[in-house]
Amino acid sequence: MRTERRVRSTRGRLVVAVSSLLLAALVILGATSIVILRQNLVNQVESTLYLSNESAQNQVSSSLEQNDALPRFDDFSIVIPPDGFFLVLEGRDPRLSAFFTRDYSYRPLSSTEIEELRAQPFAPGDTRTMTLQDYGNYLVTASLVDSPQSGSYTVVTGIGLTDTDAVIMSYIIWITAVGLGVAALAATFGYRLITRELDPLEHVTQVAQQVAATPLSSGEVEQQGRVPRDPRLRGSEADRVAIALNGLLEHVESSLNARHRAEESMRRFIAEASHELRNPLASIRGYADFYSQSPADPEELANVLGRVGSEAKRMSTLVDDLLLLARLDADPRVRKEEVDLSQVVLETVSDVRFAFPEHVWQIALPDDAVNVIGDEDAIRQMLLNLVANAGHHTPAGTRVRISIERHDGEFLLAVDDNGPGIPAAAIPTLFDRFTQAGDETSVTRNSTVGLGLAIVKALAAASGYDISVRSDERGTRFMVGIPR
Repeated sequence: MRTERRVRSTRGRLVVAVSSLLLAALVILGATSIVILRQNLVNQVESTLYLSNESAQNQVSSSLEQNDALPRFDDFSIVIPPDGFFLVLEGRDPRLSAFFTRDYSYRPLSSTEIEELRAQPFAPGDTRTMTLQDYGNYLVTASLVDSPQSGSYTVVTGIGLTDTDAVIMSYIIWITAVGLGVAALAATFGYRLITRELDPLEHVTQVAQQVAATPLSSGEVEQQGRVPRDPRLRGSEADRVAIALNGLLEHVESSLNARHRAEESMRRFIAEASHELRNPLASIRGYADFYSQSPADPEELANVLGRVGSEAKRMSTLVDDLLLLARLDADPRVRKEEVDLSQVVLETVSDVRFAFPEHVWQIALPDDAVNVIGDEDAIRQMLLNLVANAGHHTPAGTRVRISIERHDGEFLLAVDDNGPGIPAAAIPTLFDRFTQAGDETSVTRNSTVGLGLAIVKALAAASGYDISVRSDERGTRFMVGIPR
């Protein structure tokens, strides 16, 4: 059965990786420093060895020249440090030797020691490291001394490496201890540092788990938790991950809430549309059923047909508005042509005066013609809906002013009235479909179905115009920004 390998945390892997790299660097540095230190110490011993060998060689050469014989053991005076030795060989036979102890006395080499040395082949000028069984490592060199009468002798000199090896071993122990201590400190502080650096990722995990446990399939989404940002880690990769997740959560929340609002709007749209269509259909059906069962006089029948026609017209207008909104939702494209905006305003105000004769209508236009790029029918529909909205939802005698103003980069088509104003709570949803801002006592509340401003907004969006409203107790102002 295949077992799943346990995955360590990123924190643990980083601590192990950092500690391992640091330990490897310390090992390489320590090994390099050990090699360099040992080489320097051996060079010092080698310098001492050469001086000692030269002294021994001079003593032997001087004695051979003066007495034609090697100097006696007691007469041999050379400078060799403690734990050093010299040996004079004639061919392979030992003739003179001395071992200098650490208490600055000396003695002849033993037969065992001489045999160990004789077992090593020496060439004049050769320097090597060898091991004596009881004394450890030695640095040994040999030189040749010629005698006019007796032939030649080989002078072998050695200096002990015990102190050098002890220094190297002590250095190895210390550098190992220091390296392990540094690695332990690096692991401890590295763990704390890495933990601090990865804290945002822990918060990311917690927030992600919280969001995963939250139902998001329906309804309005409440604001989820956010990943806190550590000021000490601003700009780090973990901080950028936290920023990205926070931005993602905001986008998801706003998108889901927008979808929820769209679904609610669609349900309300269907309910309101059904209600508005049902009323005229019920009236038409009622009149038809009643007069189909009993005869009516011509006057009453004419009145009934007029009522049926009125309800049919109202239903037809509603259906036209719904079709227009549906078309704009499916294909929000309009024509782009040159339109005389001043002419559109004049014709619209002339028409609307007959529909609302009890209002005071005013216009304010620039002296020269105002030409813009857009769809004339769309602009005319927007303006007609805005002025009709002012006529329907303000009392008789209200002054309504339609103006064209020049601003930086655009023309502002404005419709102002000095009516009672729009409630502040209704402003955010004023351009939604089937929204009616009037109060329950408004005599004009039921005269419209709340699609006029929704059409204005849809046409403005399709044309690339800006639509806004400002209202208070002094009146209401609708503004359409049209680029020049």
